[in-house]
Amino acid sequence: MRLRALALVIGCGLVAAAPPALAQSASDPAAPLPMRAYVPSTISPQAAAIYAGYRAFILAPAPPPARTAAAFDALYQANEQRSLSVAATALKTYGSTASDRIMGGTPTVEVRPKGYRDDGSVLIYVHGGGFVSGSARSNLLGAAIMADATGRRVVSVEYTVAPRGQWPLVTDQVLAVYKALLAQGVKPRRIGMFGGSAGGTIVAATALKIRDQGLPMPAALLLQSPATDLTGAGDTRITLSDADPALRPGTVQPGIDAYAAPADQRNPYASPVYGDFRKGYPPTLIQGGTKEFLLSDFVRLHRAIRAAGGESRLEIYEGMPHGFSDLMVNTPEGREAKAEAVAFWKQHLAGGKAR
Repeated sequence: MRLRALALVIGCGLVAAAPPALAQSASDPAAPLPMRAYVPSTISPQAAAIYAGYRAFILAPAPPPARTAAAFDALYQANEQRSLSVAATALKTYGSTASDRIMGGTPTVEVRPKGYRDDGSVLIYVHGGGFVSGSARSNLLGAAIMADATGRRVVSVEYTVAPRGQWPLVTDQVLAVYKALLAQGVKPRRIGMFGGSAGGTIVAATALKIRDQGLPMPAALLLQSPATDLTGAGDTRITLSDADPALRPGTVQPGIDAYAAPADQRNPYASPVYGDFRKGYPPTLIQGGTKEFLLSDFVRLHRAIRAAGGESRLEIYEGMPHGFSDLMVNTPEGREAKAEAVAFWKQHLAGGKAR
């Protein structure tokens, strides 16, 4: 579900606007813009400028959602064409290297930052894309940002997107990469896992599967704008349904259903908010924005972990949209979120380091 600078293609739009009562459509000056066009005065000028750059997207009609295998394939290919060049630019910008590797039978891309020095720690990254688009190679922006910020290598998982890959297979693929790292001698206390949007969902669910299989759990999880309840329940799924400039619920729902059939959507390995956290869970940092219709997903997972005696931090940023940590990485809000993540890894990965 993640729509970042490299993939604002699933009905996404960002725009700077006046308050709702004053915002008007260019084609009909008397008609107010939708709430997702509103940008509060309380965010940074840099973030407001990024919103302004996407005015055309938000005012355009939402594209018809994919509903057939052929349509999902077309969406995937279109996103790859848009995103691969951005990923290559990200590697060049950060001076990172990317190498294809097979780990536990699962393809991955390992990103190493400029001047990398191995301290025994590693971050596993699971990309977003509505469960139906994106790849480890085309979504290297998030991996490159984190590798550069932390000085750590990042292993980006090439999972099978829906409709060909559903939640049982996808979580098994991420689990296989984790097991491969353990088999290589990496200590679980030196492994962190992170993901954004759909990737955050998959990371949170895979951590439950790791625990339930009796494996040692990773040191910590970072979940950026995760969807934690695929059934669509939650207060802000209604109250903020038109507020998020980066996601439109009706457009992304077919991809969710392709990943997890409605009958399966309460399974904790699909919707991690339904997990039993009393059995233990890694320390978790959840980041999101006040404009996200997934806000209730963040809150509910955070409260579930805390209620079970686990460690969870919920950090919500004013006026930020879905996926802001990458989309707005160079704004004050994005830099603060990145610094927060770096400090989190330093705290929880033994022998941690930060640049």
